[in-house]
Amino acid sequence: MSLLQHILATFVLLAFCAPAAAQWQAEILAAPGLVTAIDTSGTDIRIAIGESWYRLPPDSRRFEAVAGFEHPAPPPGALPDARVAISADRTTRAWLADPTARYSHGVLGDAIEAGSLVIERRHGRTSVLRLAQDAVFEDIVPRFAILGGTERILVVKSYLERGSALAIVDTETAAIIAETPPIGRPNAWLNPAGVADYNGDGTVDIALVRQPHIVGRLELWSWRSGKLDKLAEVADVSNHAIGSRALGLSLTADFNGDGRPDLAVPSLDRRSLRLIGFVPQPFDIARVPLPARIATNIGSVRLQGRVALIAGLESGELVLIHD
Repeated sequence: MSLLQHILATFVLLAFCAPAAAQWQAEILAAPGLVTAIDTSGTDIRIAIGESWYRLPPDSRRFEAVAGFEHPAPPPGALPDARVAISADRTTRAWLADPTARYSHGVLGDAIEAGSLVIERRHGRTSVLRLAQDAVFEDIVPRFAILGGTERILVVKSYLERGSALAIVDTETAAIIAETPPIGRPNAWLNPAGVADYNGDGTVDIALVRQPHIVGRLELWSWRSGKLDKLAEVADVSNHAIGSRALGLSLTADFNGDGRPDLAVPSLDRRSLRLIGFVPQPFDIARVPLPARIATNIGSVRLQGRVALIAGLESGELVLIHD
């Protein structure tokens, strides 16, 4: 046997002996009815099936009946279905208020948006960020995030003539301190997808999906020295169904075991789930075909000590996505 033949034989032997890479797959669970929503509180998950709520205990495919989460009622002046956000240290609350019909886009199911953001601190001080008549907050819930070591608020701001931007709000001054460039035309919306150090450079990044219904471009923005810099773009993604109130069709976790956060987000047609890593460049860890479009928020459960994902489909089925 020549040296080349020996090298080739050794390579083939090693290939057959090496353990197979984990394969992500979609498994439909036998739910006791049609799944209509998935709600989250921290790492806890609730699944709405018919008129009842359920959970999946760790390492289990059995549905356990539970009570739904009790979310704070919207304060006076808030959007009718606004969600009150609470900071991680539970010292600050925030919500969207001053309902207005001056922007009739209706991407979230109605033509009522918010004219202001209210920030309330535990000691009773309340600040209000009111937008000028040329913009609205086209969102349902503000998002607290630690940027540059300081807690900020992320919220979608839509200009009537220039479309949506992602605004960064200082919680102490209730002022917008940075925002992404508006998309550039009316009725063009974006939806935040996650906050983490996705590219491993020690700086917090913000993932968002630009126009998740027709363009579907994932953009990764980094918060550096008090401003936003765009780091990367990925085509063919979506994290919202038009007209839906569910904004959480994405989830951040370590999906390939390298110790870095990755992002789960549907494809543009929502018929597959993409698990995207970002180091050294954006790449698909897996792309899992689904039997129907994702329609609900995505939640995470533990399965044999590893993270797995659950989501409701347009068919009313519940899908478990795992490796």
